[in-house]
This record gives sequence, structure tokens and C-alpha cells, in this order.
Amino acid sequence: MPSFVIHGDKLLVDNAVKDCLAEYDATELLESNIHCLSASRLDFNELLHICNSIPFMDKYRAVIIDGLCTLMETNSNPREPKNRNSKTNVPWLSLPEHLLQIPDSTLVFFKDGVLNRNNSLLGTLMKVSRTTHLPPPNGINLSRWIKTSAADKGAGISPGAIKSLSILLGNDLRSIDHELEKLSLYTNGGPIQEPDVQEMVSQAQEANIFQAVDAIIAGRAQASLNFINNLKAHGRDSTYIIPRLTGQLRRLTLVHSLLRSGTSQAEISRILDISSQYAIQKTVEQASQYSSDDIKWKYEQLLQCDLNIKLGKLSADQALETLVFNLSKLYS
Repeated sequence: MPSFVIHGDKLLVDNAVKDCLAEYDATELLESNIHCLSASRLDFNELLHICNSIPFMDKYRAVIIDGLCTLMETNSNPREPKNRNSKTNVPWLSLPEHLLQIPDSTLVFFKDGVLNRNNSLLGTLMKVSRTTHLPPPNGINLSRWIKTSAADKGAGISPGAIKSLSILLGNDLRSIDHELEKLSLYTNGGPIQEPDVQEMVSQAQEANIFQAVDAIIAGRAQASLNFINNLKAHGRDSTYIIPRLTGQLRRLTLVHSLLRSGTSQAEISRILDISSQYAIQKTVEQASQYSSDDIKWKYEQLLQCDLNIKLGKLSADQALETLVFNLSKLYS
């Protein structure tokens, strides 16, 4: 019974699954012989039944389970339930012994994102499976990957554009690949330049809103108003900006607490589920600058802004301008 555990960057993992299927000449199986299963909705006995079934008019049956090892993570994430080691996990930890009894006509793939080394299921599956770890590239390796991916799409790309993509999207290869697809069409075979990235990549537009939010929270009134006016010129009104302020202040509260407990930036990025290097760096920088009382006071001002809008005392534009003025008074 061929069994594979492939974990790491999602795009690299998906490509590796395709390569494994090609290795077994199983890329064109009948639909009835391909099972793509989500671990969050998976039943243990149902999985064993599928894996033990003989393929219909094909040499192989492919069973692809997404995210099972992730469900077994023991690393604590405050946004996730902490029942990783409950008795409900026991059947899954016995899965390797069942895999040994599955017919050779079944190809079983366990695909996951980046996993912790102490993952309980990963350790047991590795004993009976071919395991491949495909971490996302960083630094110069990421730059090379972006350049190669652009070339595969028939486009050159400048160093400045590569740097902008890596700052905006981090090492999320699936997002980078998607944006390169758009950029290669946009430049129509010409080289992709940094202004193209700023114009086309959605995260570049989010970077602009991030700069506005950053200026408002920092109490830089004139810069805040300049950013707000620029966003409005591009169709982003006050009702778009205010919820972003709320979300960022909530993140600052969490990050401030995590920093005080000694959590690394990489772990904070994982907890917040932020792949953009630009966004996580700015958030950590902001959280490091302010005390708990500062963040609490800013949040109270934002709540007053929201209340003024809901009670009809001020329009959204007036409430946002008042908020900008009030936050700037702390630093005047």
C-alpha cells in the first residue's frame, strides 16, 4: 500500500501530489476512483472503507486527505480549540497499523501545511509512509522561485518587482503564483516592473490602507488626512477605513500580549494567520511602541467614533476626522 505524507507550502504540496500520481501513471483516473477528503469532516471508519475498496476499471484508487496532521497539532493557538490530545484523536493515532493492511491498489496521500516537529500523527505516519517536507523558500531562494515562476509564464521580472512581491505576499507561493499570472497578462509579455506590482497586486492596495491606519493610530494627523483623501480618491470611503482601524487595534492588543510573553515574530505570524511580511512587521513594530494603556485609550476613542456614527451625531467622514484629531492630541 503506497502511502505518502507531504507537508509544507500548499502550492508545493499540491504539485508534489501530482508528481506522485504521475510516478504511478495515475493522473487520469476515473472520477469514481479519486477521493479528495477534508480532515475536518472525515470519519475514521469511512476512510478505512474507502481505502480498502478495489478501484473500478483502473489500476489505482487515489485517496487524498487534506489537513489531518494539522488537526493533531499540539502547539497552542489562542484562536483554536485546545482538545488536540483528547480521546477522540486515539483512532487516528492507530491509523498507521491500518494502512499496512490496505491493498496496493490504493494510493493514500496525507497533505498538510507547515507542521510542528512534535506533531503526534506525523511521527507515527512517517514510520509507514514516504514523507516529504516542502517548506516555503525564503530570502534568495524565494527570489529565484519568483523569477523562475515568472519565466514559466513567459514574463521577465525586475529585482524591484521581485522585492515588492516578497514584501507584500511573504512566501505564500500560491498567492505569488496567482499574482504573477495576472501580472504576466497585464504586461503582455513585457518585463514585470515594480509599478506594475503596486498597480495590480491586491495586497499593494491593502498596504495603502495599512499606511493610513498606521498614521491614524500613531496620531500623525496631517499624514492621516493625506492618506484618507488618497484612499477616497480611489473609491475607499470612511466606512471602509473605520473597520480596518478596529481590526488593527484588536490585532495590536493580541500582539502586545504575545510580545510580552516572549512569542517570536514567526509564531505571531502563524497565530494571526498573516503571510504578508510587510503586515506582520508593521503590526509588531506598532505593538512594541505602545503600552497597554495607550492601546486601550485608542480603542476607547474608536468606540466613541463608532457610537457617534450609529447615534447619528456625526457622519462617517466627520467621525473619522474627529478620531484623527483626538488621537493626534496624545502626541501634541
